[in-house]
Amino acid sequence: MLVCREMARLDRKIRRSAVAAVVLLACLLLVEYRTFYQDKSQGTIGNRKNNPRKEAVMKKPHRKPMQPNKPRKTQEQIESSKSSSLDFLKTQGEVQARRRAILRGTCERREIKSEAEPPKYTRQHIYVVDNYKAMYCFVPKVGCSNWKRILMVLNGNKETVEGLTSEEIHLRANLRFLNSYTPEQQAHRLKNYLKFVFVREPFRRALSVYRNKFEDVGYYQGNEHFHRFGRQIVAKFKKNPSQHDLQTGENATWREFVDYLTHPTERAEVETDIHFSDHWTEMYKLCSPCTIKYDVIGNLETVADDAQYVLELLNAPSKVRYLSSGNSRPTNSSDSGTFHKYFSQLDKLQLTKLWDLYKLDYELFGYPKPSVVPS
Repeated sequence: MLVCREMARLDRKIRRSAVAAVVLLACLLLVEYRTFYQDKSQGTIGNRKNNPRKEAVMKKPHRKPMQPNKPRKTQEQIESSKSSSLDFLKTQGEVQARRRAILRGTCERREIKSEAEPPKYTRQHIYVVDNYKAMYCFVPKVGCSNWKRILMVLNGNKETVEGLTSEEIHLRANLRFLNSYTPEQQAHRLKNYLKFVFVREPFRRALSVYRNKFEDVGYYQGNEHFHRFGRQIVAKFKKNPSQHDLQTGENATWREFVDYLTHPTERAEVETDIHFSDHWTEMYKLCSPCTIKYDVIGNLETVADDAQYVLELLNAPSKVRYLSSGNSRPTNSSDSGTFHKYFSQLDKLQLTKLWDLYKLDYELFGYPKPSVVPS
């Protein structure tokens, strides 16, 4: 009986130990199971240091990296920007005041009367943009293509100044001239709109015309305009011209072009045909500065600041800017080496006649007398 009891007690003890062992084994398996799947989800089964590159890739979320936020301007930076803009406007305002004073003084000294209204050919040279209350008198060979780009954007014809072709600028600008308004509307705009003009050192402008339009007149095969003048120059001023040159107007030299510009008979014809010769007509005749009170007189030589000043006054959008490289066929006529190369070909009489032709442009717009002109 005692043996049976001991056997029963031992059996219960063994069973409890077995249960405990099973429970312990189950716990160990559960822990190992959880560890296994946790490592698998992180891509680090086994030794995690075996492939650190893979581990790093697996941990990266599959989404585009966030772009860093642009640092916001501090109040100090904002105030500095405002101060710089005000300084620029003040400086440019002083420059313009000096230029206007020189112009008015010359008009008075030369006794050039201010007419009641600008002549017709001047009104045909002034673009009007009513959206911005702007009026621009364009002078050929003084960056007018770039200004047409700007006016087309301000007028709502185009979205940007970039990428506009020469054909778009000159043939499809869709800009209004001052003479397209009634006399009353013209007077209102002349009184209330911002009026600006851009000018250039006159001798360099004349050289730019020659190099761009006549030195390579063959470039304008489809444009009869400059071939017509080329034929006149060749026929009247070239010695022993070839039949080809007479027919095409090609190969007119710089000296022949200057003779054409300064010849009294040719000048008389130009006066009656100013629309077709505006590339070399005196700037004051095109824009009548003694009659029209221009608010801004820009110089091509300082075009970056002068153009920015105009755009600031107009409160133009930031996307509108003056393109420094807008000319597809630059002549580099303002380069001192190029200038000397061509003007050294002229004799004293030619230089004197050319000076007499453009002297008033020099005086009105404050340009010094060129050193190449005989004293």
